Amino acid sequence: MKALTLLLTLAVGAWAADVPWQVRLQYIEACSCDLFCPCYLNDHASHQGSGAHSCNFNNVGRILQGKYGDVDLTGLKFWLSGDLGSDWATKGQADWLVATFELKATKEQKDAVMAVLGKIYPVKWNKVDFDTSAITWTLAPDGKTAHAKMANGKGEVTLTRANGVDPNKPPRVDNTKYFAATWNSPFNLYHSDHYYKGFGKDYSLKHANGFIITVEHTSDGKRVETKQAPKKGD
Repeated sequence: MKALTLLLTLAVGAWAADVPWQVRLQYIEACSCDLFCPCYLNDHASHQGSGAHSCNFNNVGRILQGKYGDVDLTGLKFWLSGDLGSDWATKGQADWLVATFELKATKEQKDAVMAVLGKIYPVKWNKVDFDTSAITWTLAPDGKTAHAKMANGKGEVTLTRANGVDPNKPPRVDNTKYFAATWNSPFNLYHSDHYYKGFGKDYSLKHANGFIITVEHTSDGKRVETKQAPKKGD
């Protein structure tokens, strides 16, 4: 498939039309920029100060609460690896994407997640592939480190919290929008060591950009209705 638009046409076609959805998810995220990713404030990628304009990333999401129509997505983990390209997809086109789902994910859940991700990241991809693997997603109780890994060995992310004035809190970037999300928390900043090796791709980065962020997307543009009100800044 040459474009995510085509992918979503196939995936969502069975629904005939968009159905109501609401998803609240948390990312362990890492890319090839230096901390903090300049792409959010500019129109191009910057590969660790090398002058190369590319954006290799590993975004590991866990859905804290989610539903797409009647499909329950709560608790599902997924892994996005790819390259947004030299202009960080600001022109609506990106290079490649591999979406990895847990073994337990059903076809309906995969289709639903891809439909929602197509709303959060409204871009076309030159190439999209799919994979499956067990995925670990852990955030240390003190918040100083986070770790994600694929059991198939194709990807791993280790985050180490960046230094702030208060050593007990992460430095943050606030008032900055995460792609087309309905709502997002501040970016909690971390340095990342991460790699991806699969589908002919092979990159490994040290002391690169990383962050933890909570993201919401809903069909009605409202906040996700949680059983417990989210803490301030979450």
